[in-house]
Amino acid sequence: MTEEFIPYTKALALKELGFDKECFAYYYNKELSFGARIAYGEVIESPLYQQAFRWFRENYKLSGIPTHQSYEIYNLETEECINEVYPIDTYEEAELACLIKLIEIVKNK
Repeated sequence: MTEEFIPYTKALALKELGFDKECFAYYYNKELSFGARIAYGEVIESPLYQQAFRWFRENYKLSGIPTHQSYEIYNLETEECINEVYPIDTYEEAELACLIKLIEIVKNK
């Protein structure tokens, strides 16, 4: 089940971009944890991929669409495809690559 949550480095990047939604999982000392939050130390929320993609749509008007061989990113305000990548071997690789590109786009704005 842990593969459903984004990796630590990407969760940290999302936090730096302002992601502040409570999630089912979180990283504490770089370890993925579930359940009650620890009251001390830094906790970094770890969203599901779908939560991260929704957050980019709602906050930055960017829609990331991974498929089994590629991903596309659309600017919802201009209705333009701003990035298309082919080929990618698996859906999971496309999902991660799409998330990485969304983070990069927002960091460079």
